[in-house]
Amino acid sequence: MKRILAVLTLSLGLIFPGAAFAHTLWVNVYESFVHKPGHVIASLGWGHVVPMDDVFEHFDLASYYLVDPDMSRVDFPLPALIKKMDGESEVQKSLRIVGGDTGVHKMTLKDDAKKGTYQVAAVSRDNFYSTYIDLKGRHKWAHTTMDKVKNVKKVIEGMKFTTYAKSFFTVGKWTQPSALGFDLEILPLTDLSRVRAGEMVEFDVKLLGRSLNTIPERAFEYMTLTSNTFGGPDGFTLATLVYNGKASFRIPTAGQWVANIYTRQAVTPDGPLKALVGKCTNVLYAATVSFNVNP
Repeated sequence: MKRILAVLTLSLGLIFPGAAFAHTLWVNVYESFVHKPGHVIASLGWGHVVPMDDVFEHFDLASYYLVDPDMSRVDFPLPALIKKMDGESEVQKSLRIVGGDTGVHKMTLKDDAKKGTYQVAAVSRDNFYSTYIDLKGRHKWAHTTMDKVKNVKKVIEGMKFTTYAKSFFTVGKWTQPSALGFDLEILPLTDLSRVRAGEMVEFDVKLLGRSLNTIPERAFEYMTLTSNTFGGPDGFTLATLVYNGKASFRIPTAGQWVANIYTRQAVTPDGPLKALVGKCTNVLYAATVSFNVNP
């Protein structure tokens, strides 16, 4: 498994500089019941370290929203990109200071709130990257589709990248959340509102509506799991292969956990991504689900 991960990381790094170490998007959800009937705080995580690592600088979201148990939806305002603080103080000679928006929203529960599982979701815009050889023979990459690269001698490869993130909270008992229609979607098969350290969690992974599956002779599909109490502070993750859409883990510690999956799909004239022919040669999807584990 370590060799597989190393090869994938190296491949992405060579083809698309920075992709192998790209930021991850996730949703933070925290519940508070000190003052009845209680409230929920939602925010966006961006970077590598849970729960908060970075602020949005060169990354746009397409949508950020809340879905209730009956699949009714309300959209949140999208986070603003960071803004550099004006001034040239003595402190700013040592530090670059910027203001950031992590999409924080407070949802106060009402006495007659619908019972069941709520979903907080975020979806990125489609990001295109192309590698090419320019007219002087230099290898370069551009943040656009292959057909829009200018001053090019040869286009080598193109990639579309889209990421999806969601988390959950419940009013009353957990109900099985419905799919939100993401191209790559992680669906929990476990009640994530009551998970304790040492217990198993299971997920169902769908790609374009079908179960994602590891086929050794073609692709190894795997899911990772990291936490602020296990793995994350030390820079490693738990990992498991995805077979017939299913992935499961035994959770070692209490804390906040983020399940993460990447999958890369080829664009072909007769495949499900044929509409992208000429724009890119591959599509990289990413998806996360975050949840909190009790002691």
